[in-house]
Amino acid sequence: MATQDPRYVILNIIRTYVTANPVTMDDGVTSANDLHLYERGPEGIKELFYDEDYDVLFIYGEPTVRSIRQIQDIPVHFLMSYPVTVATINKYDPLLGSLIGTSSTLQAKARIALRAAVAASAQSGPAAVASYIITVIRETGRTDWMAGINLWRTEYIIEYTTG
Repeated sequence: MATQDPRYVILNIIRTYVTANPVTMDDGVTSANDLHLYERGPEGIKELFYDEDYDVLFIYGEPTVRSIRQIQDIPVHFLMSYPVTVATINKYDPLLGSLIGTSSTLQAKARIALRAAVAASAQSGPAAVASYIITVIRETGRTDWMAGINLWRTEYIIEYTTG
């Protein structure tokens, strides 16, 4: 039986949804430049926001896995929890000298998109080789001063269960 990498499945679900329904800047019209990447890449956060000009980063982390066996006759089942972090900063237009993307607004719009993406694909179709159910089980937001920037981050824990 062919297996799928759950982290890629989650990335693909969210990226596909955000591509079709883009997160927008404060004006509600201009699409934010988003990037979907795995954590621990060679890129620096500051470089991605300033040099590459991304507005929203969706960062997919490594899972936490725990096994369960509710009763002796049922085989061990693995619950996999995948962190997805959405990172934003305040974005300024150097030509206008004004704020065009507020971190809190970008976070709110990314939250709506991520939740909608998971809800729309919460269960794989009946023809899927490896069936799954995904749910957002926790959200934790924070603001940090990191690498000389005020970074807004929300970590979503997405549980991936195979059927």
